[in-house]
Amino acid sequence: MKKLTLLVLLCPLFGNAQTATPNADSAKAVSTIKYYTKQIAQTPKDATAFFKRASAQRKLENNKAALEDYDAAIALNPKYEDALIERGLVKDALEDYKGAIADYTLAITNNPKRAISYYNRGLAKRHMDDDKAALLDFNTAIDLNPKDDDFFNERGITKKRLEDYDGAIADYTRSIALSPTAAGAYYNRGYAKSLQKKYAAAIEDYNQSIKITPNDPDGYYMRGNAKRNLDQYESAIEDYTQTLKLDPKYAEAYNSRGVTKYNLKDYKGEIEDVNKALEIDPKYDIAYYNRGLANDALNNYNESVDDYSQFIALSPKDPDGYFKRGTARINLEDYENSIPDLNKAIELDPKYTDAYFNRGLAKRYLEDFTGAIIDYNKAIELDPKDGDAFNSRGVAKHYAGDDKGACIDFKKAIDLGNKYAIENQTKFCK
Repeated sequence: MKKLTLLVLLCPLFGNAQTATPNADSAKAVSTIKYYTKQIAQTPKDATAFFKRASAQRKLENNKAALEDYDAAIALNPKYEDALIERGLVKDALEDYKGAIADYTLAITNNPKRAISYYNRGLAKRHMDDDKAALLDFNTAIDLNPKDDDFFNERGITKKRLEDYDGAIADYTRSIALSPTAAGAYYNRGYAKSLQKKYAAAIEDYNQSIKITPNDPDGYYMRGNAKRNLDQYESAIEDYTQTLKLDPKYAEAYNSRGVTKYNLKDYKGEIEDVNKALEIDPKYDIAYYNRGLANDALNNYNESVDDYSQFIALSPKDPDGYFKRGTARINLEDYENSIPDLNKAIELDPKYTDAYFNRGLAKRYLEDFTGAIIDYNKAIELDPKDGDAFNSRGVAKHYAGDDKGACIDFKKAIDLGNKYAIENQTKFCK
């Protein structure tokens, strides 16, 4: 188990607004609030006046004030369908997803044929990570209104989350057919194709998304990721650079551009980019890890130990950090302190072949040949075609006094294509 580069860290999905209500000019919204405040003073039992003022408050993102007015409107008219739907939107914005679902459910009870209620309830359920239930609501919304591109786009996002990538792509395609200028559907379809490792096809969709919304940094970022996975490193760097021109605070773009420079063996360039990512987000765990890789490549093992330590502090359950720090310590000839790191990597991932191999190496340097052989045994058990493990076990057996066993291992390593075993066989097997 190795983590060499970051594939995709930030993969924003383009959703759509929960209702078709456009954002009103703030001055108009303020004026509307004043107008209906006077109306309420004159007719305090007018549910519509409370609803209209609530809608204006929501457009100004005054969600708590809006909630109070929706409450008043619904108290006056418990079956006020629009008020229930919009109160659900406010509760969703306030992260009261259960409350939002309750409101949409009441609206559905009052009118089971209104698609938007199911759609909004699906969004709230997805916000609670109840994707299967959300999918059922999106299905119903589409059955009631199969002409709404937003419905297909959001159902596609839900299918993507459920790892039904073919289903997601089909929904995004339907969304595009209904609204050919919907950049989000192209973007999301590209993302689903990337998850299927169909990077060339994904790039075509990102191209369309960028054509429609050329000032959106996410399209360039994701296209850069797809190009990097196709080893189109120079072109990927161009996309990350464009991302940063549009959004200089896009930490993930600095990190991914740095990873691409690593792929081009520009290790100093990677460190420069990752440093910028960390200036923006000092808790960006994978950036420390990637900087550690670059420092390893430059033989700056002291610095890489520090980087992996930062990564471990932020991601203590990831075995790769311990493995890489333990390996850097081996390169610093600190064999004793490398072993606890490799122990931890194996504790977190008992099938971590490379960790057994490197722990065997550290034990061999500490002249614990029996312990080294045990670790190489495990590495071979996990990967019986690893010539390096047979060769290294042969060396450990030689120093443990088992030349017969060593020579058997060297022979096996040679059969598996390990060139170092040839020299060892010549040297130790007479």
